[in-house]
Amino acid sequence: MKQHLSYTTISLFIFTLLGGLLATGCESKKPTRAEMDEVKQVMEKRQQAIHNKDIELYKQVIFKGYSDGGVNYDAVIADMQDKFDRYDKIEFTFQRSTVDMKMNSARMVGQISYKATGMDKPAYDQERTIFRKVDGKWQISAGIKIGLF
Repeated sequence: MKQHLSYTTISLFIFTLLGGLLATGCESKKPTRAEMDEVKQVMEKRQQAIHNKDIELYKQVIFKGYSDGGVNYDAVIADMQDKFDRYDKIEFTFQRSTVDMKMNSARMVGQISYKATGMDKPAYDQERTIFRKVDGKWQISAGIKIGLF
């Protein structure tokens, strides 16, 4: 004896199955404290590179595919190298803020400041730093304010 399923029953089954698959694929997990700390460590490494005028260390925190409003990796590196060449001592500070993460990207919004020998006053600004995780390593992929001082 053949059993026939109604169109409504089949439709309901497919809808339930697809809904479950979509819900599972769209879930985003809350980042762990360790994951957020990894992103904050990139900013600390950036701070150390600027303080020590270490362009090689600075390059390590910037994603090679950096792109932000027409500014690319080479422009970000050249801007910082220019600062290193012009100023004897540079201090960079950033206000720690919360880190928003989704899969392999993160965003940190906070106040930054640069103070250098020979500057009349420190340069302050808000920066929305975007990070990308590639091959298990977080790097800055957008958001650096260049030409600030």
